[in-house]
Amino acid sequence: MNPPATGTPVQLHGLAARDAAHLIHPVTEPREMTERGPRIVTAGDGWWVTDDRGRRIIDGFAGLWCVAVGHGRPEIIAAVTRQLEELDYFTTFHGQSHPRAIELAERLAGMFNPAYGLEHVMFSSGGSEANETNFKIVRQYWALRGEDRRTIVARHHGYHGLTIATMSATGILPMHWNFGPNASGFEHVAAPYCYKCELGLTYPDCGLACANSLEQLVEQVGAESIGAFIAEPVIGAGGIIPPPDDYFPRIREICDRHGILLIVDEVVTGFGRTGRMFGHEHWGGIRPDLVTLAKGLTSGYQPLGGSVVADHVWDTIADGLPNQMPFSHGFTYSGHPAACAAALANLDIIERDGLVDNAARVGAYLHEQLHERLGGFETVGEIRGMGLMAGIEFVADRNTKRGFTHPHTACTTVELEAWERGLYCRAMGIETVGLAPPLSIDRDCVDQMVSILVESVTEMERQLLPGERSRAERFSHRYGSAQEIFDRMVERFDADRAADADLVVAFALTGDEGGTWTVTIRDGAMDLSGPADAPSTSPTVTINASAEDYVRMANGELDGAEAFSTQRLSIDGDLTAAVLLSQLGLM
Repeated sequence: MNPPATGTPVQLHGLAARDAAHLIHPVTEPREMTERGPRIVTAGDGWWVTDDRGRRIIDGFAGLWCVAVGHGRPEIIAAVTRQLEELDYFTTFHGQSHPRAIELAERLAGMFNPAYGLEHVMFSSGGSEANETNFKIVRQYWALRGEDRRTIVARHHGYHGLTIATMSATGILPMHWNFGPNASGFEHVAAPYCYKCELGLTYPDCGLACANSLEQLVEQVGAESIGAFIAEPVIGAGGIIPPPDDYFPRIREICDRHGILLIVDEVVTGFGRTGRMFGHEHWGGIRPDLVTLAKGLTSGYQPLGGSVVADHVWDTIADGLPNQMPFSHGFTYSGHPAACAAALANLDIIERDGLVDNAARVGAYLHEQLHERLGGFETVGEIRGMGLMAGIEFVADRNTKRGFTHPHTACTTVELEAWERGLYCRAMGIETVGLAPPLSIDRDCVDQMVSILVESVTEMERQLLPGERSRAERFSHRYGSAQEIFDRMVERFDADRAADADLVVAFALTGDEGGTWTVTIRDGAMDLSGPADAPSTSPTVTINASAEDYVRMANGELDGAEAFSTQRLSIDGDLTAAVLLSQLGLM
């Protein structure tokens, strides 16, 4: 969520006005197009892009994790051009093929540990389609084995796409808003997010409780219903969260014990991003059964995704389908000739220029500089990542790890300030700013990026910390019960700030001290009805949590955004009413 709207549209001209009038942007608040307008990029070269004002900006996020080899590589442009001149398009449906798809499938199969048997590749247009493909392969596999194991298990904070099925696997709940119901057959378990452990534990004393939550789910629903577990080697869009070193070995052991297939989502981490060719290589012996590829596969020069499938999975499908029964899945652009040509040229560059080693070497310098130059800031809670994949999580209070009043405000402010100073970085989940520049960058580029971030974080703290310090007074009082929270809410009510508000918010709290409290704000006045009272008006929004967790949130011991992401807090109805209550200082 970005900072509260100013309500003041800017005057847009030229391309910006045409953009706002016609172009729907992915994962973008529509009001941004009227309040700030789009940031328009017109050219790219190496790790630089140029905006429509003629300013050169470091592409600190490789577009969207994609541009591994940098912008403007003539080898890829030439390869795509030659392919379009030779064969612009042909289908791979119904047994058709063409040389580039064959060459790329063979090359990808040769990039994995031969012992894993990852020999089969199905192409798609991107990561969401590739994960969708893997889900369908899993279900087909188990159906042909005569077992009804349809459930896919994913993790909180994980990102696997935004189709209905892949969104259902994605564990970032704001991305589900108003798109439900989710597809059936998806479950979520704890993520290895040690900085703010959703289980309230501390690594390594926790005994890898996050990994063991998969075992607990197996006990609850039965291994006979679970087809696969999907995970990113390093959680990406959910906050750039690397796991402890013993996490994936434990996951693989649990999967083996219960016969669960392991899907490794390498859409972001593949092709050198973490300092290894594939992210799962950091933990030897993980042995994926399926792998998802995209982004760095072509460095974004053409849209292409891939699903890599182990022998034992594909052989079951190929041998098990009845005669004249096809594997009925695919996409119009599966294995597009120009996209495959781009991928082959891109892989040549990655290998020839030693970009995987460069990502490891320059990535180590990046993390060193981030810790040295940003680690002392009051709002920097944690700096984490692997290789050229780094996340900086911001908090309003480092001691309690309390988040900011308006979630996503600090990281969005840093992103906007950095853009104006010549760096593109990305605000993302759990108040984190992400860096994922092209793998070709050097130490000088790192120095420039970090210098811009130092200035941007300084400006963010200047803007936000005074208000956060005054808010901290709220947390000086330790609440003992839910009723005490609502009693003090009445005391804190400011009629002037709430003059234009009209909302009814129900707090449905479960547990021994639970009940439903309803807050009505109308005509500059506030009315509170407790569990024993019947509210006079239906709620605009209902906030659901346990009374224990709500007290912990009020005391700053549990971050509200984290509780929402892990489903300990849920909101039914008009989300803007809950946001307004927060802006009034009552949540």
